[in-house]
Amino acid sequence: MSETDYTRTDRVYIDEGVIDVYRQLKKEANNEVEQAPFDTYKDLFMFAACMGFQNGRRTKPRKGNNGGEVPSKVFTEEDLAILKAIAIAETGDVEVLNRFGEVLVIAEEYANAGIYEVKSSLLDERGRPLWNLVSLLQEN
Repeated sequence: MSETDYTRTDRVYIDEGVIDVYRQLKKEANNEVEQAPFDTYKDLFMFAACMGFQNGRRTKPRKGNNGGEVPSKVFTEEDLAILKAIAIAETGDVEVLNRFGEVLVIAEEYANAGIYEVKSSLLDERGRPLWNLVSLLQEN
């Protein structure tokens, strides 16, 4: 991991290979909630990061022109508490809280791996994504 990655504190990246999954699951004006259950990329990013953490998988996102970004300023205090808890659990070191860039890198790597589980569970299964999400949450 480069020093630049750890010092970055203004955004997290969404891999260009999964941006279409984000677009499919994010509610737009013409989508009904049963087809796109997430209001924002940030909401889906948070869910994917938790899924990646739960499954113990991290993958560094490819940063390209066709990917996406979530500005760190959109994360609520509750979101940040979750991302910080994931970083502490990953590193085993509370000092990671002093390195916010590292917290973001850990989160984006978990989200990048977790989005594949989200896709598999919500889009690749029969049924509407919202109901698949409800089933997934009931299982866990």
